[in-house]
Amino acid sequence: MKAFLFPGQGTQKVGMGTYLRELHPRLIEPLWREADEILGFPLTRLCADGPVERLRHMTVTQPAVFMCSYSALVAAREHGAVPDVIAGHSLGEYSALAAADVLTWQEVLQIVHRRGVLMAQVQQRVDGKMAAIIGCRIEQVERICDQVREDTGEVVEVANHNEPLQAVVSGQSNAIDQLIKHFDAMTDVRVTVLRIGGPAHSSLMGSATPDFVDYLRRFGFQKPKVTLLSSSTAEAYRSGAQIKHQLGDQLVHRVRWVDVMAELRRRLVSQTWELGPGKVLSGFVNRALPAVRTFRANDLASFTAGVVGW
Repeated sequence: MKAFLFPGQGTQKVGMGTYLRELHPRLIEPLWREADEILGFPLTRLCADGPVERLRHMTVTQPAVFMCSYSALVAAREHGAVPDVIAGHSLGEYSALAAADVLTWQEVLQIVHRRGVLMAQVQQRVDGKMAAIIGCRIEQVERICDQVREDTGEVVEVANHNEPLQAVVSGQSNAIDQLIKHFDAMTDVRVTVLRIGGPAHSSLMGSATPDFVDYLRRFGFQKPKVTLLSSSTAEAYRSGAQIKHQLGDQLVHRVRWVDVMAELRRRLVSQTWELGPGKVLSGFVNRALPAVRTFRANDLASFTAGVVGW
């Protein structure tokens, strides 16, 4: 069994995906030109040249990461790569929709842009942020979140459970700062504030959910043509209607990547290909499933290795 994996927000960087346009210009360049037209701003130039501050804005970041992932998918398919299972981490789940033919890539691009706009609006209203907690079990992270909520009356919640000893918390900035103070006293725990604007995957995003659900009604979601795992439940989607409903809740639901890794193990996946910028998901696979071969697509050398090894 082989799996395609798609990364989420936070993997973006200036220059990402450029090599794919150079490697397959007739295949990839038209996609980016059309993306620029759909969005009404020069996404291609922003990915290639920055500035990095603009690339970090959610209304740009989310389409940018999706287009880099989709370009890698198209290039991988050109070389004959076919997966048995597909999964995406948070925003990456939208790339997975295109890979499983649930929606067209143009539809997904519109959706992720709208998602970015709505999340940015929450960010403007709420002083929020996210932080990664490394070296602590999820039960302890949850207990400290409970304590901080009780002490401050503010929101702080687990947003991602990525590995047994790695979670991401999301919430109001003051509450995150108070939570960090608790972990600063633990010598075996490391905390990193993430450069992701706003409190994603927390109840604070609830104000954006109705508008997003309404927007999703414009699109006809098809049944996946290949096994597609939910990043919120780690279960395989059964229908397009189920996907549409789950994505409406995804803004406020926890990403359960630990469970996705367990499901890949249960399905006897022997190799994965991370299609998109960065190598975060490959790192998760290497640590959780050390016997699984991992390939990436974050640069020409890694993409070429995937083509040869797949």
